[in-house]
Formats: sequence, structure tokens, C-alpha cells
Amino acid sequence: MGNLIFIFFFLLFCQLNFSQKCSQTKFNNFFINSNLKEQQQQCIVNERFLLYSVNRGEGFNLRRDVYMRVANVVRQLREKGHLFTLVLPPWQGIWHWHNPKLKIFWKELFDIESLNKFVPVMEFNEFIRKNSELIIDSIFYLQHYQEGWSESKGFEIKYDIRPCIDANKYYRKNGGKWLGDFSGQILTFNELKCLSIQGQSSTLVDAIIELMKNKQTILVDRAETILHDNFGDVNYWKARISMNYSKKLKNIGDKFRKEKFPLGSEFICAHLRRGDFVWAHKEIIPSLSGAANKLKDLSNKLGLKNIFICTDANNEEVNNITSILNESGLIVDRFISQELSPAEVSIIDQWICAHSKYFIGTHHSTFSFRIHEDREILGHSSETTFNRFCGEKEKEGRECEQPANWRILLN
Repeated sequence: MGNLIFIFFFLLFCQLNFSQKCSQTKFNNFFINSNLKEQQQQCIVNERFLLYSVNRGEGFNLRRDVYMRVANVVRQLREKGHLFTLVLPPWQGIWHWHNPKLKIFWKELFDIESLNKFVPVMEFNEFIRKNSELIIDSIFYLQHYQEGWSESKGFEIKYDIRPCIDANKYYRKNGGKWLGDFSGQILTFNELKCLSIQGQSSTLVDAIIELMKNKQTILVDRAETILHDNFGDVNYWKARISMNYSKKLKNIGDKFRKEKFPLGSEFICAHLRRGDFVWAHKEIIPSLSGAANKLKDLSNKLGLKNIFICTDANNEEVNNITSILNESGLIVDRFISQELSPAEVSIIDQWICAHSKYFIGTHHSTFSFRIHEDREILGHSSETTFNRFCGEKEKEGRECEQPANWRILLN
């Protein structure tokens, strides 16, 4: 009898344990596709690696978008039987951080396990440990066609190996090989090919299959040159949803908003882009007083007194708009940390804004775009998500066009 009781509880424990392991979050089934099933069923013998890099001047949030394009390259390659792992370049050399030596690995910002649900990924330092010789088979340096594209033919999907336009600025010949910097480390490459390309992720897939058949390790440089296959389609969202923030950063953001705001969500979030936008996009950027007036109007309309501001404004500008809002009885908060990196603070800002009752951002800002996506994933309404400040000369309405409603697509 004792043995039967033991067996009963043992089986019950196993069943509960199995159920917990198989319990699924909202998006777990979203990532289960034939590609992943194929990966689970196959033993990867001839593992291949795809590294990528972007233009040195691109910002953090645009680089996140480029990751999605390249991740969809790897997805399609794997679906066609080319079992690549995507090597993640450390975050480095981003102008807005004002620290060219700062190097941040992906695990500090994102949930690596979540990224792996879409395509297999590997940190660059892990790749180095696995490949001690540090010799990459080939560089695929992407470039636009020097002659551009004709108005008569329009934008043609095409690619060709062409003479390099500016790759020689970044890579130099050393004997029979090439040397180049990748995330602060000098790598050796067996060959350099410059690919003039007009197209999207699938175009690069075709080029890799045709021109890189026997290459085990490939670096795709200037990866921002390719476009999304279909912006906002199901694979766009699969890649985006997999970019789940690290638990550490989400916990910090959750703690902040629960301490500062009623219910942790009863506040307006404003992303007020300043810096280079003030002169580069002056026609769509409000003055500080104009932004403050808009926030006061929203406060009255929504019945919310708490304003959370994320901005790259200087201290004088921040003090200015804070003073204007305080005079109207509004409570202004910002997330500030001397211990965390600018990238970590950026993500915490975005995570806080993703939970606000109402969000208003800056036109053309990729920082605001990423918040739109976060709010879509969390299920906020379009009315409380796709909003932006108007420029001084723009009148609300037709002249001040609001952001496009890129709704989440799950199938």
C-alpha cells in the first residue's frame, strides 16, 4: 500500500512538473513553426555563423531595427537548409552615448533565451571562444549601386558583385588576407566581396546562397543597406517580440513606476527628442513651451497629473519644461541613474513608457517607434499609443500628421 501511495504522488509530481514546463505565455505558440521543429529534429553537424555590422554612425534604436532584418535573413536561410547561427555584435560606438569605448553585450539588455526562440543567436565573445583562430571566411560588404537607380525602371530588386566604393576605408589588405575592426577587435578575413544590392532580407538570402556556398563564417557589413521584406508582417513581429528586455531592466522599470505613479500606470509618458533633432528636423520639433502646453492640455483631458519625460535634452531644457509644468500643478518625473549605462537607461525609459496610460512621442524618432511596438505587444489601444508632438508651425490636424498605426500581426 505504501508503495502504491509513493507511486501515485511521484506520478502526480511528474505531471505537475511537466505542466509547468509546458505552460505557455501569450506568445509561446507564436514562435513554433516548421523552422523550429526542423531545428529540434536535426543535429547540426556543419554549423555556420553569420556576423553582421552596421554603419558606425547609426543609433541604438535603428540598430535594433537592423537586427530584425538580419534575423529574418537567418530565419530564411535556415528554412532553406542553411543552418546559420547569428552572431550578435556588441553595442559600441554609438554617438548619443558620448563614450566611444563603451561596449555592451546583448545579455545586459535583452533576454537571450527569448531571442533564441526566433533564430539561434550567440554573443560575439562566445563566438571568439568557439573560434580561437579568429579567421572569418568572407566579408560581404553591402553597398548601394554607384549609379543609383533609374526613374524609368524604378527600384529593381537585384544584386551584383561590384568594385568596392568605400570598403577600403575600413579594411586593409595584409598579404593574401584582409584585416578589419569588428567591435573593437581586429579580425582576419580570407576575402572581401563588395555587393551592390537593392532589396530586402530575402534578396540577401539569395545572394548568400548563390555566392557564399562553401563559407562557414560570413560577416555582412553595412547590414542597414537591406530593407524589411514586408514591414509589419508576421515575421517582423516575431522578430520584434523575441527582443524581450532583460528581467533586470524590466524589474527596475516596474519598481520605479509602481513607486512613482498611481497603480503604476496612471501617468502620461512624453518622449521629447531634442539634441540634433532641433536643427535636423526643426519643422516637426515643438518648442519647450509648446511641448509643455500640449502636456497640460492632455493632463486636463485625461485627468492625469503625473508626467514622465524621457528626453535627450540638456539640463537647462529639462529644468525649463519641468518648471513650466510644475507651475500648473503637474508632477514631473524622469528615470536617472549614474550606475547604469545609457543603453540600460534607454530601455528602462521605454519600458516605463510602454505601461503609461497615454504616450506621446517625437515624429521620425526610432526611440518613439520602439515604444509604439512595445505598447502594441502589451495590448494598448491605438488612440493612447500613436501620438506625437507637433512642430511650432504645424497645426494640429492635417498639417500635423500623426504616426501610422502599425498594428501587431500574429498570423
